[in-house]
Amino acid sequence: MTDASPVQLTDLTPTMQAYLMAVYALGSGGNAVTSGALAERLGASPSTVTEGVRKLVALELADHRPYAPVELTEAGRELAVAMVRRHRILETFLARCLGYSWDEVHAEADALEHVVSDRFVDALDGFLDHPRRDPHGDPIPTRDGRLEPIGDVPLDEAPEGISGVVTRVSDRDNTVLRHLGELGLRPDSLVEVRSRQLELGIITVVLDGRSIALGTPVAAAVRVRVDGD
Repeated sequence: MTDASPVQLTDLTPTMQAYLMAVYALGSGGNAVTSGALAERLGASPSTVTEGVRKLVALELADHRPYAPVELTEAGRELAVAMVRRHRILETFLARCLGYSWDEVHAEADALEHVVSDRFVDALDGFLDHPRRDPHGDPIPTRDGRLEPIGDVPLDEAPEGISGVVTRVSDRDNTVLRHLGELGLRPDSLVEVRSRQLELGIITVVLDGRSIALGTPVAAAVRVRVDGD
């Protein structure tokens, strides 16, 4: 690929685009991206993942050696961030303008992000007045790939007695999103960690004067910025 033109998003199949986004998402917290983690996230077999990673490496979008983590190259990261930007702008449009609930936008954006053009995404960005966060609170990259740092922690790791602001909520589980929506626990909500009963798998928080018990898997889907951070 060194003598060819740089790979563009339009050169990639939807599957390869999904692989790029998965590697980026799994590694965004500084975690090592293993083939097993990719297989779990994509719902694919290990052999399918191996072939997908091989294609990314052949396109010089990723580096991978046997038994080593998968890492995006600079070119791969740029394309992955562009895909993330598409996805989150589409989610924002669906929620703000078309009445989709926050547990519906992810799947719809997944389908649309592979067929819209950069021009369309830029037009949506302008139409929405350049939103900084999507409906789940995740930051939206700028056109040049800059991403606003957040500085938050999972709610299930926050110590007792702290107060903080919900920054974002994972969009990986629609059942969790619906439950949190019913509770009113959304980005920008103010919460206080009342108690942590980890042996029971329960985190109790105070939200709008109400005491709410959350299972640890649900609390793990919520991230907060602790007061003073």
